Amino acid sequence: MELIIHERDDISHVALVGRLDATAVEELEQSFLQATTTRGLPTVVDMSGVTFMSSLGIGFLFANTKKLKKAGCKLVLLNPQGMVETVLKTSKMDKVMPLVYELDEAIRMIGGDPTMGAKSSATATDATTVEQAPDSAPPATPDNILKLSIKNEMSELEGLYANVNQFLAKHKTPYRSGYAVNLAIEELVVNVIRYAYVDDDEHAIDIGLGVIGEQIILEIRDTGRPFDPREAPPHDPDVEDLEVGGLGLTLVLDLVDGLTYRRENEKNHVQVCIQLRAEEGGELWSAVNDTASTES
Repeated sequence: MELIIHERDDISHVALVGRLDATAVEELEQSFLQATTTRGLPTVVDMSGVTFMSSLGIGFLFANTKKLKKAGCKLVLLNPQGMVETVLKTSKMDKVMPLVYELDEAIRMIGGDPTMGAKSSATATDATTVEQAPDSAPPATPDNILKLSIKNEMSELEGLYANVNQFLAKHKTPYRSGYAVNLAIEELVVNVIRYAYVDDDEHAIDIGLGVIGEQIILEIRDTGRPFDPREAPPHDPDVEDLEVGGLGLTLVLDLVDGLTYRRENEKNHVQVCIQLRAEEGGELWSAVNDTASTES
């Protein structure tokens, strides 16, 4: 994830580029805070370069929105694209973080001067590196199956996504289906890493991905405490003080076509089904930067 800062005196104007997921939130938090919230100015966050966003990414933006609101300032999101726009609207977070599609309109909405340009060229802060699949990535055998095992550490996610997205691209996965797979992995696996274990020991989390007929099957197994994702408290977008608790699993259940759970041999077994639906225009999920590409 890259943070680009446009230096202005009247407002804060930043752009995010890349994946806004659990790893990016951890690495981006302080630099984003210094560029926006601590300045105490109305804020425009350009989302046009964000290719993927999980509930932790939404929660990160919302937390800064609440802090700015206490200071009497607004935060608006500029030009979110594709499924990023969809999950913002599905989660009803656009109620508190308005979505605007023209920069001049966004600046006017928060009380800035649209005729005032940035004082200097944008500066960039690297929050994460570009994902590349490691040379030691395990082969998929058979070709339509990918099996991976990671440790219960957040640092494992980057390699996991690199392998998963390479597999999805190889099988020409439609854009929306690829996004749904990434979201399910992000929400379910991060939940296991953060909350499933009562000790600080190293544990294995097994992930299986298969393209079977016209659907993708995702399986996640762990030895943590029993937890059925279907029984998580629902996200309530209509409460007066909007919060994001339960949002991740709500988004997963909304985007996927089926989710089952069982506890067997002291393990949690979660299986997710995602139908392969062709996108209008032939948009495919990309292995390198998670952007939609069109098959030629």
